[in-house]
Amino acid sequence: MKTLAVTLGVVAVLGASGGAACAGDTLVPPLRVGDEEAYLQLYGQFSPSLLVVDDGRSTLGYGPIDNSNASSRLGLRLYVGINSATYLGADLEGEYDGYATNYVDQLNRGGWDGHGALLRHAEGYLSSKPLGTLWLGQGDMASNNTAEVDLSGTDVVGYSSVSDLAGGQFFAYAGDAGLSAITVADAFSNLDGLDRKLRVRYDTPSLAGLTASASYGREVVPEVTGGDVWDVAVRYAHDSGPFKVAAAAAYSDTGSSNRVDGSASILHMASGISLTGAAGYNAGDDGIDGRYLYGKLGYRHAFFDVGATAFAVDTYVGDSIDTPGAESLSFGAFVVQDFDDYQTQLYLGVRSYAYDDDAADYRRLVAAMTGVRVKF
Repeated sequence: MKTLAVTLGVVAVLGASGGAACAGDTLVPPLRVGDEEAYLQLYGQFSPSLLVVDDGRSTLGYGPIDNSNASSRLGLRLYVGINSATYLGADLEGEYDGYATNYVDQLNRGGWDGHGALLRHAEGYLSSKPLGTLWLGQGDMASNNTAEVDLSGTDVVGYSSVSDLAGGQFFAYAGDAGLSAITVADAFSNLDGLDRKLRVRYDTPSLAGLTASASYGREVVPEVTGGDVWDVAVRYAHDSGPFKVAAAAAYSDTGSSNRVDGSASILHMASGISLTGAAGYNAGDDGIDGRYLYGKLGYRHAFFDVGATAFAVDTYVGDSIDTPGAESLSFGAFVVQDFDDYQTQLYLGVRSYAYDDDAADYRRLVAAMTGVRVKF
């Protein structure tokens, strides 16, 4: 914490001395020293929330708790422009998720067991419009987030990774048999590609909105593992005319499985209606072949001058995610209010989880979360 305090103090002093860039269209000034050609910037977000969970036997509350859909984080970014088409960059970013929705459960309401500070990014990159981008260091593999494209405006509280709202919670057995050993995170996964690794990654230049990527790396955070992993991905983005469209797909060799995943989202700009879908298939070396489908319907409209209001409902259907033959079903409903001038969102989400396998019968679990995310 001392290091964090010193860093904040130095950036604040430099900003006050005239080095900070202009605030732009929001009332939140960038914590930046330098100019548009070269700068060092402090950035991040905080997402405190309240979580209430009914596991079919009892109702428990947790809070204030971090929102695992959009974890609290802090980072430093270095940018050095070489010319109008080329720049160097570096990111150092961490998060603290010890008391977060993915980890708290009925038996450990403190949620601190084995979780805490996590290094997300420690990387450098060289980007050129005609040549693409080369990344080195700890950061996103090419396939990370390819199952999570979402234009609904509600992903701060609900998206294809449906377990993030209450991932640590245990399912209760039907009857009075107590809690099972199966958590929401065990039973629900969006089978997204490889996440953050110590890797080398290359992204091609964008051609008509299409970009291809490949990466090769190894797990070093939170601990070093013995195997190398690799992946390839494609992404598409189109933002003109009546529709905004985004999509991604990837193939990953995780070291213990072969995985294919993808997602797509389309937003009709005039009406604010959006459709989002995701799917994945994971062929595991342990013989478990998991798969799922996800769909979401959203509506977004500026009812108030402060920013848009977004509504969405979604459905997730999973098969053999953790156990052969197991079935996972989730429904969710969300509302998010943007406060553009303050780079802030207020959100509320409710999600039900149902799980079934051949071993036993389980109670349905329902979770509700409300909170605020502030970005800077």
